[in-house]
Amino acid sequence: MDASVLQEGVLIEAIIDTRTQIDFIWQVFITVHIALFALLFIYSEAVDRWNAAARLIALFGVAAFEYINGTALVKAYLLLDAMHDQYRTLYGQVERFQPKFYEQFVLSQYADRPDMVMITHGSAFAVVFIVLIARQLIHRAAR
Repeated sequence: MDASVLQEGVLIEAIIDTRTQIDFIWQVFITVHIALFALLFIYSEAVDRWNAAARLIALFGVAAFEYINGTALVKAYLLLDAMHDQYRTLYGQVERFQPKFYEQFVLSQYADRPDMVMITHGSAFAVVFIVLIARQLIHRAAR
């Protein structure tokens, strides 16, 4: 084999490292949102006392987090998909693997994950937006 070709063990290690990075980024997303939702729902009376400027600053902060975290996840998933594609090209001969491993590892594809990231991050932002902005408008209309 050509010395310039990426070695199989190195590629597998890079795939595992990228999957670990994805898990960490998701853990950050979940941890931040548990704390954020606790603030917004458990301590809703305190949030109700925030003025418009405080709500907008909080909303911009959440939007920035969603963008940064979502972008990191999308890029990591696209990299992971590219690495799996490289693995299939160089080492993906079906006769080398047990059928279940071939199906679950070699044939893994992640190109659809950016859509999932956009849905989860967009939904989380929508909830925060409703709680911070729309709830204030609803309370005003009810008065």
